Amino acid sequence: MSEEPEPTGPRPLEVGAEALRGLAHPLRARILDELQIQGPATATILSERLGESSGSTSYHLRQLARFGFVETDPGHAGRRDRWWRVRPGGWRVSGTEFLRGPVTREAAEIVLDRYYGGRRERLQQWHALTRRRAEDPEVRRWLKATQDSVSHMRMTPEEAEEFAGELQEFLRARARRFEGRTAQSHPDTESVELQTDLFPNLVDQDIAPDER
Repeated sequence: MSEEPEPTGPRPLEVGAEALRGLAHPLRARILDELQIQGPATATILSERLGESSGSTSYHLRQLARFGFVETDPGHAGRRDRWWRVRPGGWRVSGTEFLRGPVTREAAEIVLDRYYGGRRERLQQWHALTRRRAEDPEVRRWLKATQDSVSHMRMTPEEAEEFAGELQEFLRARARRFEGRTAQSHPDTESVELQTDLFPNLVDQDIAPDER
């Protein structure tokens, strides 16, 4: 699982065991999602959106900053209320490695379940919206832009790793033009999510029932 920067930009945060445990708190995950999708916000704004007290969101923002996931937004410098944004460069965690460690397994399961569950939930919400409000002009204007495809190839692990790296480089280069946009600076835009997965179909492997 990774969120990575432009090659010339900030390096991704390498999430260690302590930061992983810090990220396992459910409200912190919700705060990160909100900042990622809606853009910079204050503790008060987040408290209203998430139905939490401002004291609680303020505390968890400071904890997220302690571990390097968020930082003060320079675009709102000098204002009385402190604005926060997701750290540029993203973050990267070795989920498989942490799942194997007895000390980090529980936190890794919480973080990964939330990460992948959130991806599925947001995609399902969009599909449900297209069914429920198919004639809504705001929905219809996005229908042609929405894409869903699956490709199958035969590769070695080394070729797959190289392919994934080249794909990420292409996506980062194309996404560069949209950096720094907010709902205020570009009111005609929406937060758009691109999900990619690359994995082997090991259908002929003998997997024990408790590993499924």
